[in-house]
Amino acid sequence: MVRHSQVSKIDDLASMVHPRDGHPKIFVMLDAYLDESGIHTGAPICVIAGFFGGHGQWKKFERDWKRVLRRFEVPLEEFHAKDLFPKPRGFFLHHWDSSQHQPFLEEIGKTIMHHSKICPLTCGIVVDAFNSYSLQVRQFFTGADMGKDGIPRSKTSGCPNKPYFVPFQRCLMTVCNYTADGTRAHFFFGLDRPFAGYAESLFKRIKLSEGLSWKQKLGDPSFPLAKETPGLQAADFLVNLTYHHMLEVVNSGEPWGKILPSPLLGACINNRRSIADFQILTKAALDDVLEQYQQFIRELNQGTPDPK
Repeated sequence: MVRHSQVSKIDDLASMVHPRDGHPKIFVMLDAYLDESGIHTGAPICVIAGFFGGHGQWKKFERDWKRVLRRFEVPLEEFHAKDLFPKPRGFFLHHWDSSQHQPFLEEIGKTIMHHSKICPLTCGIVVDAFNSYSLQVRQFFTGADMGKDGIPRSKTSGCPNKPYFVPFQRCLMTVCNYTADGTRAHFFFGLDRPFAGYAESLFKRIKLSEGLSWKQKLGDPSFPLAKETPGLQAADFLVNLTYHHMLEVVNSGEPWGKILPSPLLGACINNRRSIADFQILTKAALDDVLEQYQQFIRELNQGTPDPK
């Protein structure tokens, strides 16, 4: 017998968009720092990325991050990853000798890789692929409360015009799945980024949704200034690297995994807990999710009538 609680939300369906692969919940309490790239209108892909780890591990990381910046005479408040890729500009262009650029990038990568308990996660989505689906399917992808007939229970459910909600939700769920039962994960987004408003809105939407058992591990979002927060600067560094890599993959037409990350990006994602923690949702990936969803609906229709 299929109970209504089993189908009221996408708690089970979410595992199709964001596959669970037996992640061990070895972290008692986590702090996660996340940033975005490509949520602006016209962007071909959007990416959410960052790092998570225990509070004590972040203290060690922050100390080492500041040490690297001092060594290269980079003021903490002036660090912006966009000024580093693909070549130095802004502060770096005016205050550096060009020979400092590559050594600085390599030192940042080594610092991130050295902290093995600060773990990366990234998820991107191809915007055109997302937009190719019907409104109903996009509602499902973005968390709508679905009925047995595959139709959202509310016309306003989901975020069908916001593809970044899919990788955003995936990143939150991943961190929560690594968090021990009975504890919470705390999330930090940059107050000085436009994404802060989106993040707060989406965070509230998830916490108010039905089902999604992992949401019980969500703490409250915080919005510190990136210019004062090494964790957010590291997330900014990772999301910029990841965006350029994913854009290269999409433009090449090659399947995901065919083009290897650059050595610098490889260093930054070296400590990922699972291969699923570094992925992009292409049309093929979303098609697979949709097929599983349709099979799920077919199985539900073999059970009891859907309550209204």
